[in-house]
Amino acid sequence: MSERTGTLIAQGSPSSLAVVIPALVVVAVLAAAVFAPELVVEVSRGDFLLVTVFLGGGAAWLTGRSIARTWRSYRQAVIYAVLLGCVVRFFHYALFEGTLLSLQHFISDTAFLTAITTLGFRAERAAQMGTRYGWLYRQSGPVGWSESAPSGAPGEAP
Repeated sequence: MSERTGTLIAQGSPSSLAVVIPALVVVAVLAAAVFAPELVVEVSRGDFLLVTVFLGGGAAWLTGRSIARTWRSYRQAVIYAVLLGCVVRFFHYALFEGTLLSLQHFISDTAFLTAITTLGFRAERAAQMGTRYGWLYRQSGPVGWSESAPSGAPGEAP
């Protein structure tokens, strides 16, 4: 019997806080855009959907995947997500006459982008762990991995 070390995050559990919290943040920001738009939407819902969700979210997903694909640390993905938050805030200002230095909207945009970056990072890392370390791990869901069943020699009892 092997000894388990590390946390749920290090083990890649699909129900770890590294997956649940970003998913909740994404749902909360999108729900706020529908039910309480004054919290996250500055100019219009269309502006929010175009710039934050589609352009920013797509860039965040690809950023998270590319950071994981090159085996860089998660810390670097968070730094890039904050920079993407600055870019999204500038797009709101330049294209739709929003406020450039709005702390409330910067925080909501950056939280959304960091959550999407995290989910992209985890999706790519789960695929990597399942394919590159197939003898140790198998992918369990789109954002998690788990230990493979130990395989003994033929005829051996487990």
